[in-house]
Amino acid sequence: MKIKAFAKINLCLDVLGKDSTGFHKIQTVFHEVDNLFDEIEIVKEKTKDILPSFVPPKVQAVVMPQKSDDIIFKALMLMKKTFKIKKFVKITVKKNIPFASGLGGGSSDAAAVLKGLNKLWNLKLSKERLAKLGAKLGMDVPFFIYGGTAIGKHYGEKITPLPKIKNLKFKIYPQKTPPLKQKTEKAYKSLNLKNCGKNLTQTKLLIKGIKTKNKNLILENLHNDFETILKKPLAKTHHLTGAGLTTFVAK
Repeated sequence: MKIKAFAKINLCLDVLGKDSTGFHKIQTVFHEVDNLFDEIEIVKEKTKDILPSFVPPKVQAVVMPQKSDDIIFKALMLMKKTFKIKKFVKITVKKNIPFASGLGGGSSDAAAVLKGLNKLWNLKLSKERLAKLGAKLGMDVPFFIYGGTAIGKHYGEKITPLPKIKNLKFKIYPQKTPPLKQKTEKAYKSLNLKNCGKNLTQTKLLIKGIKTKNKNLILENLHNDFETILKKPLAKTHHLTGAGLTTFVAK
């Protein structure tokens, strides 16, 4: 079974503040980019699970250690433990989405594995059920269960699908600096919350533009609160794809 795990961009991203748990609440509009994706293959194995070991630029399938922070390992273990699955699989990944780039590659891979195993093992889980499972792995994972374009609220995991955007094309400009470990966590810590959450009117207009297929209304209201921590402004028409340094241009 072969599955495409698409990259995402955030057309808007509003950081609304921290809650009592210390996590940041957000409001965002996710959009799946159909011309950039990882390629995942899942096949049945007889005696053990074989999972990908990422050594850029090559990806090889090797036996995964028992303890791992890899999100694909976590996705597989979540499905096996939740549904008491005793079967084994081999998962291989051709990694095209840059690591730690703000394009959601890891979350997309995890969602693809959940969807693939759901089909392979004939579990017949709904998107809603898969999304709830995905939220245990990461706040972006539920969006990739649905795909397309969608509003994300709370920590990003509460998803409301929107009409697919067909009148715009998106070009990705990968970051030129090496990705940081725990990049998202560090980006959130760098935010001054006094400078965030000021573009909610733009968010409403952007969503209206998507629903009414108004291209200009979308283009005029793209924004991302992580741009407030950049050392220098982005080039005109460029916006961050997420919390990383990768940017995109919409036309």
